[in-house]
Amino acid sequence: MNSCLKMKRKAKEETPFMKNGRLLLEELIAFCNGKSNPIRVFSAEELIRATNNYDQRQSFAWGGDFEFYKGSLEDRLVSIKKYPHRGFSVMEDTVLGIIKDIVVGSQMSVHQNVLKLLGCCLETKNPIIVYEFVGYKTLSSCINPIDRTVQSEPLTWKCRLRIAMGIANAVAYLHTSFSRPVIHRDIRSATILLDENNVAKLIDFSLSISIPKGQLHVDTAVRGRMGISAPEYVAKGYLTEKADVFSYGLFLLVLLAGWMLKTPECSYSDSVLPSLVKPYDEQDRLIEIVDPELLKERINQEQFLAFAQIALSCMSETAEDRPTMIDAAKQLRRIYESVSPP
Repeated sequence: MNSCLKMKRKAKEETPFMKNGRLLLEELIAFCNGKSNPIRVFSAEELIRATNNYDQRQSFAWGGDFEFYKGSLEDRLVSIKKYPHRGFSVMEDTVLGIIKDIVVGSQMSVHQNVLKLLGCCLETKNPIIVYEFVGYKTLSSCINPIDRTVQSEPLTWKCRLRIAMGIANAVAYLHTSFSRPVIHRDIRSATILLDENNVAKLIDFSLSISIPKGQLHVDTAVRGRMGISAPEYVAKGYLTEKADVFSYGLFLLVLLAGWMLKTPECSYSDSVLPSLVKPYDEQDRLIEIVDPELLKERINQEQFLAFAQIALSCMSETAEDRPTMIDAAKQLRRIYESVSPP
C-alpha cells in the first residue's frame, strides 16, 4: 500500500523537464541503440528572450500542429518550433510525437534536405525545438498563391525538379540508412522549407515510425492527413515504406500543378482523392494540370508528362506496383539532366 502511494506521489512530482528528458532518453536508446548525436538543451527563458516572448510578428510557418518563429540565440539566427497547448491538458500522443521529432530530426540533420536541429527545450509541457534558420519560405507558400505569406518569384521547372529530387533523397535516406526502416507518414508541401537558394528542407518527423526488427511492415493506428495516406494504410493500418511513396506521388502532382490542382492539402477529405487524380490518368489530359507559370517557360511538354507519370506510378493502388523512393529519385534525375540550361 505504501509503495503504491509513493509511486503515485512520484508521478505527481515529475516535472515536465524530468518527464520529457526521460521520454527523450528512452526514444534515443530505442532508435539509436544507445548511440546518438548530442542534443543541446535550452531553457524556456532563453527561448522566450530569443523570440521576444513568441511575438507573432516573428512567426513565419505553420504545419497544422506547430508554428515556427524566427529567433536569435547567442548572436545567431535560429528557427524555433513551438507546439501550441490545446485545452487544459497535454495530450500524451503530442508529447511523444515531439520527442520522436527531436530524435529522428537529430539523426537526419546530416542530410542536406533536412532542416538542421540544434537543440530543444524540455522544461515546457510540450517540448520546443531549435533549428538553424534558412529563411521564411515554405514550399506551400511558393506554389499556392492563396497560402503565399512571403513575396517570392514563381518556382522554375528546374527548381521544382531539384526540390522533388531532394525530398525523394531525404525520404530514401529515412527508409534505408538506419537499423530499421523509418516511415515518415506526412510528406506534404507544408512540412518543407526552402532556403535562399530554394533547397528543400524537411522540417517535421513527429509522425515517423520504425518498422519492427525482423518485420516487413508495421500494424498501427492511422495517423496523419487522411487524404494523402496510402489506401492499404487507411483500410487496414498496414504500413510499409510504400505508404510514403504514395504520399510522395501526390506531393509531385502538387509540385507540378501548384494551385491548379486542389488537393487534400487544401482541406479535402480522403474520399475526394480518386476524383482528383483519375481525370488526368489519360496522357492527353495530364497537361491540363500543369501550373501556368511552368507553361510560360516553353519547356518540352514530354518532361511534364514524364514527371506526372512518375507521380501516378507512385500513387498506384497496389503497394507492390509503386517504385521505391530510390527508384523515383533516379527517374526524376533523368528528367532533370535532360532540361536544357537557361
